[in-house]
Amino acid sequence: MLELILWLLLSILIVFISALLFVNAIEFLGSKYKIGGPFVGSILSPLFTSLPELIVLIVAVFGLGGVSGEAIGVGTIFGEPLMASSLSYGLVGIFALVGFLLKRREHKSLQVSTTLAVPFIFVTILFPLTLVPALIANSNVRIIFGVGFLAAYFGYLILMYRRKGTEQIENAKAPYICRIIPSQPVGAIVQLVISAVILYFASREMVGLVNQIALGLGLSLMGLAIIVVPAATAIPETASALIWGFRGKDTLSIASLVGEKVLYTTLFPAIGLLVTTWVLDIHAYLSVLGTTVISLIMLFFISRKKIPWWGLTFGLFFFVAYAIMIFWLRI
Repeated sequence: MLELILWLLLSILIVFISALLFVNAIEFLGSKYKIGGPFVGSILSPLFTSLPELIVLIVAVFGLGGVSGEAIGVGTIFGEPLMASSLSYGLVGIFALVGFLLKRREHKSLQVSTTLAVPFIFVTILFPLTLVPALIANSNVRIIFGVGFLAAYFGYLILMYRRKGTEQIENAKAPYICRIIPSQPVGAIVQLVISAVILYFASREMVGLVNQIALGLGLSLMGLAIIVVPAATAIPETASALIWGFRGKDTLSIASLVGEKVLYTTLFPAIGLLVTTWVLDIHAYLSVLGTTVISLIMLFFISRKKIPWWGLTFGLFFFVAYAIMIFWLRI
């Protein structure tokens, strides 16, 4: 078990380093081609960093298969929004405070664009609707909701694309790889691809290690998928958000996390509804409750264009409560 834990820590370190490369490249490209922070953070970044979760979903449903495979795949879908809303937001708040104390950012509060209200509204409205097909338990209803969620994601892409010019990224550093490749745009693309590939393989290894460790603790499959798998697969986007938050790029930081949540309230549920029987238990319902409450809190602060660092730590209470329920009470 100790060896597994050491390998897990190594894989986490590799993921964090690759996230640094990823953040550097995507910041430069966003600045170079005049793409606003909200669009970079909420659309482009999540599409790359969500690759590990997509692989987990596909492997669980089609590789493992059966009731167990569906439980892990569906649990991953419901686990990621809860993980982003609880642990990830809390860590961003703490890093923002540390960045302020170390004079790496000007404010303790996160100054954000009101454009971020769009993805939070999507999450607040659509995530609770993912429970409806499970309550009705009809294949036609699953298909209708699956197609509906897919359409909602493309609608979200259009809305955010129309706002892609807002809050331009400034003072972006040249890609690190440009010390080897002179052309900055080419170097940025190469670095982005390399970092995404490393994120994929390191995250896949990390998920396998987490599964081995967690299964030895005798957790329920959906409970395992909701809290343990996302704890590992959320590291790429969380690392990106922490780096941006520490440096004072607040809209990018929050957008990268809420953009991930939108994927898990539209595109990923659409896939799950179309390829599984969508059987849920209490863990999924608690995930929806926690994510929705925290999203409403964030919407309140975003309407004021300022999120206090302590406001982001509310989610930590949900994370601790859920961890106690899984690991101690074994629910």
